[in-house]
This record gives sequence, C-alpha cells and structure tokens, in this order.
Amino acid sequence: MVYLDTNVLIHAAVEQAADKKAHSIALLEDCIMQNQLLISILVLQEYVFTLAKLKVDAKVIAQDVQFYSEFAHPIPKQVFWYSCILCAKINFFRSINDVVHLMFAQQHCDKLITFDEDFQKLQPYTKVTIEILK
Repeated sequence: MVYLDTNVLIHAAVEQAADKKAHSIALLEDCIMQNQLLISILVLQEYVFTLAKLKVDAKVIAQDVQFYSEFAHPIPKQVFWYSCILCAKINFFRSINDVVHLMFAQQHCDKLITFDEDFQKLQPYTKVTIEILK
C-alpha cells in the first residue's frame, strides 16, 4: 500500500504548479488502478481545510471527500500516542500531523509519498520509505 500525504491530493485538485498537478494526478491514478492507495481521515480533514482556504466550491469539496472516503481509514488512538512519544523524543511537536501521517502509514504501508521536505527528518525513525516529490 502507498500512503499519500495531503499535499499530493491538493496538487491534484488545484493547479499551483502544472508539473506538480500532472505528477500528482498520474500518481493518484496509478495507486488507484493498482489498488494501492491508502489515506487517513487526517488527510481528508487537511484536504477539506486547505481547499476551503483556497476558496474551492463547497460542492466540489464534498464530491472529492465522497470519492476519497473509499480510501480513507480512521486513525487509532494508539497511533496518536506513538506520534506524541516520537514528537517528544525528537522535539517535533510543531509537525505533529506529519508524525501522525507517518505513524499511520507505518502500520499499513510500505511507502509514504509527499511534497513536504520536512519528512526527511523523520526517515530515521521509520522503516516506511518516504518519497519526497519535487
């Protein structure tokens, strides 16, 4: 399974950079076709929040959430606690959502894909392959 960070979905939905949009769409399509896509409810929450800030129409957001909910899974409380423990260990609470994404992915996936370079700092703390897109 492949865990996609929220920013991949955002780039697929909103053109901020044409190359990132095309890459994100291709990646999403590939993961879906191979039945490899996994996201968390946190991804959906961040997705909705970001699209709303970008003033995307509410009906579009609702349609997207309905589509992506097929691939979304809840975050167990244990994942949150492990995330807090790691954040305390490495002083990374300012990026708690990134750590939650990683800890969730670690339970279900072989790879986490993101545009966020901050994830490089987390690679030593997981066996999940973190791929940072440019």
